[in-house]
Amino acid sequence: MKVIYTSDLHVDEDHYQRLLKLEGDQKPDCLIIGGDLIPVNPSANDPIDHQREFIKDSIIPWISKLKDSKPNLDLYLMMGNYDRAINMDILEGLEREGIIHLLHKRHYTLEPELHLVGYGYVPITPFSLKDWERYDTNEKIFTIQPHKSFVSTIKGMQQIDFKEILEKEKTIEEDMECLLRMSDPQKTIYVMHSPPYDTVLDRIFDGSPCGSKSIKRFIEKHQPPLTLHGHIHESPQVSRSFMEEIGKTISINPGQEAGKLHAVVFNTDDVKGTVRYFS
Repeated sequence: MKVIYTSDLHVDEDHYQRLLKLEGDQKPDCLIIGGDLIPVNPSANDPIDHQREFIKDSIIPWISKLKDSKPNLDLYLMMGNYDRAINMDILEGLEREGIIHLLHKRHYTLEPELHLVGYGYVPITPFSLKDWERYDTNEKIFTIQPHKSFVSTIKGMQQIDFKEILEKEKTIEEDMECLLRMSDPQKTIYVMHSPPYDTVLDRIFDGSPCGSKSIKRFIEKHQPPLTLHGHIHESPQVSRSFMEEIGKTISINPGQEAGKLHAVVFNTDDVKGTVRYFS
């Protein structure tokens, strides 16, 4: 199976058109988008409505063009930490119509001996939106936060006591155990928005690692054949690599930047031998 994988298209809305061209050139069987779908407009008065309009006015027509060119193309995607979770209802409607496959905490069978599972939560960030953030490990280490934290709700952006909210939610470490029960990890491709901690995939501009320790431990222990990540746009530029082998696992973060679409194309029967990096 030939796959295109990319993430973090929110850095540039023109990336959707660039991805459409890449799909036309490469003709994959499957397209996977690993989170952060919607460009952020800092001047928007209502970030929920702005993102909702982008889904309706840009993403849905884009999907229509994609399906027109290849009706049988499987499209898998999920939100990331910049996306307002309250707008998931539109994507869920597309899923009910059979147009897309949502990834977060979902399981799919790609081939008889190959599964696909997604996970959108990331460890705590210094950003205000908290829809897709969780404690990383069961030690529940809390980092310095912005002055105000918000989640998206049907009534708009709601300010919260983030530490109080987090205490009621599962950690990423606990969620990894839930993912483990969905399929045989050694026959599963995992799409996880956060990259594994202290790898070439999670380096911010000063070189510091900021990925997930729980995801790293999960990979080390269970050795899936492939994990696909995003979240840290600049990591391939900083580390000069988009791929790391963790034991027998190949882990990839293509990164992202404005003006250039970053993506990878590979065949599932030989990821290491066929992977190509586009930027």
